[in-house]
Amino acid sequence: MPELNPREILNHLIETCKDGERGFRHAAGLVTHWAMKSEFTHAADQRARFATDLLPHAHRFGGAATGDGTAAASMHRQWMDVTNRLSGHNDRLILTEARRGDSVTVLAFKSAVEGALPATVRDLVEHEYAEVCRTHERLDELDRLVQAN
Repeated sequence: MPELNPREILNHLIETCKDGERGFRHAAGLVTHWAMKSEFTHAADQRARFATDLLPHAHRFGGAATGDGTAAASMHRQWMDVTNRLSGHNDRLILTEARRGDSVTVLAFKSAVEGALPATVRDLVEHEYAEVCRTHERLDELDRLVQAN
């Protein structure tokens, strides 16, 4: 597979962050557990901020794609709806799906920091990657706490 250029990497991260924002907001609307709702809302706000922060850098490399999210992410949100209905509104299953979707974001950022990013944007992407990992760890911890109860 050919290596992506900085514009493609940044566009992919922006799209992934927008997908994450939509997914977390959707999950927050499905759950009743206050800690999950709070964490999902926080993660959605974080991903929106990351997409906004990355946008000027993408423009410097020839502009950002203006996609409306990926089909896979849209299908994943629909799957959360189905799972929610079939489970009788089981918050833990929604958390599991949110964590699964968030794994895509973790991998996208990991791939980006391992890719060909110029120094002008590398620090930002590395910082956001660290934040994405911390958010994912909080979701894992929340899952352990919910499972223990």
